[in-house]
Amino acid sequence: MSPSRRLLYLLLCLLLALTGALALARIGAPSVAGALAWAALVGTLAGGPGLLRRRAWPLALLLLPLGAYLVVRGQLTPPAHSHGLGAQLGFYLDRLWSGRDVYASSEFPLDFHDPSLVLLLSVIVYACAWLAGFFTLSLRRPLPALVVVLAMVGFGLTVDRTARTVGLPLAFLLLAGGLLALSHSFERHRRLRSDTLAGVATATIAGLAALSLLGVTSLASARPWQDWRSWRPVAVLGSGTHLSFDWTINYPRLLNPRKRIEVMRVTSPVPSYWRANALDYFTGKSWLNSDTEGIALERQAEHAYSVPETGVSPPGTTIDEVFDGKALFTDFFFTGGTPVLLRLSQPAQVRLTTAGSLGALDTLGPQVDYVLTARVPQLAPTDLIGLGREYPVDAVQYMQLPFPARADLGVHPADAWQAATDRGSARRQWLGLYRLDRTIVGDATDPYAITLRIEEYLREHYVYSLTLLPSDLSSPYAAFLLDTHVGYCQQFAGSMALLLRFNGIPARVAVGFATGRKVKPGQYLVTTNDAHAWVEVYFPQIGWVPFDPTPGHAMPGSGPSSTSAGFVDPFTRAGGAAAAAPSARATSPARHDPLGAYAGGRTTTTGPSRGAPWALGLIVVAAVLIAWPLVRLAVRQRRLRHGDAERRLRAALAQLHTDLRDFGVDVPAAQTLEETAAVLRARLGIDAGETVARAQAVLFGGRRAAEQDLDELARLHREVRRRLRASEGWARTALAQYGLRRTTLPAPT
Repeated sequence: MSPSRRLLYLLLCLLLALTGALALARIGAPSVAGALAWAALVGTLAGGPGLLRRRAWPLALLLLPLGAYLVVRGQLTPPAHSHGLGAQLGFYLDRLWSGRDVYASSEFPLDFHDPSLVLLLSVIVYACAWLAGFFTLSLRRPLPALVVVLAMVGFGLTVDRTARTVGLPLAFLLLAGGLLALSHSFERHRRLRSDTLAGVATATIAGLAALSLLGVTSLASARPWQDWRSWRPVAVLGSGTHLSFDWTINYPRLLNPRKRIEVMRVTSPVPSYWRANALDYFTGKSWLNSDTEGIALERQAEHAYSVPETGVSPPGTTIDEVFDGKALFTDFFFTGGTPVLLRLSQPAQVRLTTAGSLGALDTLGPQVDYVLTARVPQLAPTDLIGLGREYPVDAVQYMQLPFPARADLGVHPADAWQAATDRGSARRQWLGLYRLDRTIVGDATDPYAITLRIEEYLREHYVYSLTLLPSDLSSPYAAFLLDTHVGYCQQFAGSMALLLRFNGIPARVAVGFATGRKVKPGQYLVTTNDAHAWVEVYFPQIGWVPFDPTPGHAMPGSGPSSTSAGFVDPFTRAGGAAAAAPSARATSPARHDPLGAYAGGRTTTTGPSRGAPWALGLIVVAAVLIAWPLVRLAVRQRRLRHGDAERRLRAALAQLHTDLRDFGVDVPAAQTLEETAAVLRARLGIDAGETVARAQAVLFGGRRAAEQDLDELARLHREVRRRLRASEGWARTALAQYGLRRTTLPAPT
């Protein structure tokens, strides 16, 4: 195959790998197309040494781990204390394991803000691209490679709408047809136009068939196997008029001041946060809801459901709230306060969860309107002081943590915490938590005092931003608390809840929407930018009370005389709930390190290197380009130096024939030495008759080979190469160094 056709073959293989990478990049946000495309490029090149010379395919096995290291190193820089290759590999394996856990517990679309998840997906793309390159380029077997790429593209198709994935399957069909057609060139000595035409025709027919199939199918009604847009918390469907809500919220996708999508309008005499659900189970890396079923509520009247009390609840005022969602899909009913009675405009099966949330067994929408009778708490700070810690049995589940709580550390808590966090890397990242908790809580023992200190500390010392900073810590909450100090409401609420549990106080994370914009007396417009998470804390004899540690959010009715929504926060100074300034939404933190060197002795953080992948890639490509001809030369020279004289003479003759083939001279395997001498005389004007005669006498057993024979053959070889370089030019000579041969033509006789 000529160099130009080899290059085209490589390009088709690379484009196929990129097609698979782009398909996988569509299953989450923000876009990681660049990282996955880089992984596809490295994987294809690492699997393709056999394209230069088929016998070089074992080199692909050596490049496999090197390329993988290049990909992961480009994604995450190992921490400064990871000395040695073993420590770095341990770091990357831990992050890959973390990415697997995140993927297993995540809903679609995936949240690519987690670097571990992006690292895992990059390694998967690299492995698939390497397999495709290995089969296609090194082994010249494109069909298995197409199966591998089809798996990547097919996965993307199963989580996307058909109307948005037309380009990917068409690109796959066209590239696959071209690759199959071109692969025949490796088996033939001349180009057959019929092969090319057949490949183009096959790809064209396949593309037209796909378009025809789509043309007779309503794209608006076509449904893929799994449509992740129906799983999104607030997602634009079709024209953007329909929204869906789920408690697994991807807040950075929603909070876009330039794109406010209306979710609903709420009519209520009291402003509140509109709660959908609560998350009660903390894995160390994410907050989840353990109650996915709930108990079914019996219908009291036509579409009316009475909500039984599940425990004590704060005293308050009973009001009616009207929720009007014109284009909303939801599995939960939003509530402001403790629900008492639900009245629907349409039939539904309603369930009550252990977290006090009202869910629907079937998704409701797009028009969702209902009236909720709720009890809105009326509490003052004095109502929560001195209530003690006599928690009921059903509150114990809200104290669970994947590591010991502060009360479990015994008489020497610092030493006990050090020992507890030494058990594996998942716990080791929490080493600084005990010191941070002592800094925040101090000598406070009353649950309400502890709650206020944690809430105030997070509002004053941590920065709100939708752009997270990179961190070496795998848990986003450990990274937020102990490293970057930058996050959005999920990090603030989840971190406050785990700090409360660390102090033995039941807490959970509530999700839903903030109050919204008041459009007229008693009516609030709620948009996607009001998506929010906050904290609910349990107090004996009172029940669940909401708190909000996120700066920039003024809680409804907050203040010393709070009488609405149940928020009890007597902050009046800067940094408090009432005085939180919008300027707190910074994009970069004023770094504050309350732990000093306690958190693993680290004073700086390292994260993804944005320029490193391309720089490292250029270095690797340059190294391969430089090393390959040197390696070929070293292998040849080794054959000329090992063995007896006759063996070295045979190797020298074989090398002479290889050089002629590299420069495009047709040298059949059965060619005799006399024919070779004739080729040298006709093509290069070299008279090699005497040298060839001496070599032929050795090969036929007429005499033993001598060093003089080898010297003469070496001089002939040098002269042949000199004249080939002079006649063919520097470009052909450079390609010959790499074993890239042009189409061979019969030598003139």
